[in-house]
Amino acid sequence: MTIKEAQAAYEDWDKAPVMHGYKMPDHKKAWQRRELIILGQMWNRGAQAEEIAKVLKRSRSSVSGKRRSLGLPSRTQISREKAAEHDAALRKSALSAPKKTVLSWAQASVLTRKELRGRTYRVRCCRNLVTITCMSRSDKIRWNEAANIECAYRYFALQSHHLIAQDFLLTSDAIRSHASLEECIPESRRKKLVYFIYEDAIEYITSRGIFRRHCSVMEGARFWTNSKLRRLSRRARKSRRLRGLVAAYDLAA
Repeated sequence: MTIKEAQAAYEDWDKAPVMHGYKMPDHKKAWQRRELIILGQMWNRGAQAEEIAKVLKRSRSSVSGKRRSLGLPSRTQISREKAAEHDAALRKSALSAPKKTVLSWAQASVLTRKELRGRTYRVRCCRNLVTITCMSRSDKIRWNEAANIECAYRYFALQSHHLIAQDFLLTSDAIRSHASLEECIPESRRKKLVYFIYEDAIEYITSRGIFRRHCSVMEGARFWTNSKLRRLSRRARKSRRLRGLVAAYDLAA
């Protein structure tokens, strides 16, 4: 997949209707859609069946049986040499791919920040096609609108910022700084959830009247707010304050 194909895939994806999926049976021990999402996300992140069973409050055998019926890959124990060979093969395929090719999360995870410069990779455990692009001359990244909304939805769904950082292949400080500038930190005390439910984010946004708007001062800046009066983003206020400090320093010099 090329970068152009990825951009065409997530263009206007935030306006698409939400697919709630099929309804599960209503008997006592039936697996609900929410539990299936948690199982898939935790299993893809490398969690063991015992950890997933504790979160879902189910037995280990029930989790293992549902994992097999969903077709999720089984865990295989390999030696350190085999693991090193696998990482080396991923690294070789990532470095040999053209710069316009979108790397998978697994390929990007074995590269250093310097090797990721100028490359684009996919975000892990994401229901939409969300990509991150690294700048070619620095370790900074370029956030597109799809990545902005994905990060905000995960915050509104109260997912732990450490897990968000793992899925975005960034540091926790970078995720918290970006969420602060986007003003998408929930008001209540954050819970450390190990999963992300898209419908929880939608419910949080609609129940509090939160919407996304353009900043009237800084071009291209957008932020989340529940006030129709305020039109200045935190990013614009911070930039204005920094410019004022620089002007004061030049005047004193």
